[in-house]
Amino acid sequence: MCRFRYLFYQVFLKIKYEKKRYMLYILSFYTGLLLPAFCIANIRSVDQVIYYTTFKGMERAAQIDWLGEKFDAVSLDEGRKGSVSAFYEEDITKWNHQYVTIKGIDEHFLYPLPEITGREFTKSELKDGENVCLLNRKNAEQYTCNIGDMITIRNRKFKIIGFIEDEKHSGIIIPYRAMERAYAGERLIQFSYIFLADDEDEREETSGNLVRQIEINDKNAEILEVTNGEVLYENALAAKTRWRAVRGAAAGVSLFFFLLNEIIVLAGKIKKERQAIGVNMALGASEKEVRLCLLFETLMITFTAAVLILSTLVPLARVFGLESAVILDSETVIIFLVMAFLMCELLTWGAFNAVKKSTISAMLKAGDL
Repeated sequence: MCRFRYLFYQVFLKIKYEKKRYMLYILSFYTGLLLPAFCIANIRSVDQVIYYTTFKGMERAAQIDWLGEKFDAVSLDEGRKGSVSAFYEEDITKWNHQYVTIKGIDEHFLYPLPEITGREFTKSELKDGENVCLLNRKNAEQYTCNIGDMITIRNRKFKIIGFIEDEKHSGIIIPYRAMERAYAGERLIQFSYIFLADDEDEREETSGNLVRQIEINDKNAEILEVTNGEVLYENALAAKTRWRAVRGAAAGVSLFFFLLNEIIVLAGKIKKERQAIGVNMALGASEKEVRLCLLFETLMITFTAAVLILSTLVPLARVFGLESAVILDSETVIIFLVMAFLMCELLTWGAFNAVKKSTISAMLKAGDL
């Protein structure tokens, strides 16, 4: 046990007196693990595709998309289980003529709202069309907007009640009725109507009736698409699967090259230390003890590099404008740490095998001493 403690004491002394070399090892691990860490955080952000693009009972739903100018092209019956929304790309003059998506939703909106700081709409605000809005965080910071401030949309003042934290939901969300008042008479507004049906026959019949209703109430309407819930869900799932596969492949390739590079680095490191390893084994240290010391050393390097990566990942993503593409939550951290320490074990195994082939006498050749 005393010998085992002494071996670890040697590791600490070696790190203490060779700080510059170990800083280079940490930098090498940092650069090698940074891309896999970004891919994992990006995959977590892709996972939210399902959350934001699906809702309960979607398999019984149908969605009708059309371009038009009539906000009342579909009669919003209280008894019907449906929701209407509208979209318009608005040129905000005071924001350097930046085009911002204005989205109007009603009180029956089926899709989940993104994460909000502040508060969400109340049912009465949506039903009555109050002049309130949710603003994207990036736009709020860029144009110095705070909760409680007023912004102008089509000469109407809207009070900011919350910030949208998810960058994938850019723009401004307002009540549907408030959007109707602001955009009355505007051409080529995109509308979506989603409803739930009890069975496929009802869904087909209702879809046909609604399309005819839209064409009658809005002579300039252009029906874009009628999509059933199964297709909506499959599209969301396909998008998630496709992006996960791309990011997973990128992470796998980067990890492969990381392993190749670090095995070479660590093999060179052990080669420089073969005399000390030979002395320890000659004095009675077992192969297991030497391997554990090497594993401990590699764990320290990996842990330091991992902490640096987790500390700098989001700031680096922000510098390159990619903060919306990463999610650094507890699940991301756990997956990354498990992956990093598994790579550490593989590296230790590979590097030690490179030295294990040499005999103690070969490690202690007179020419090397």
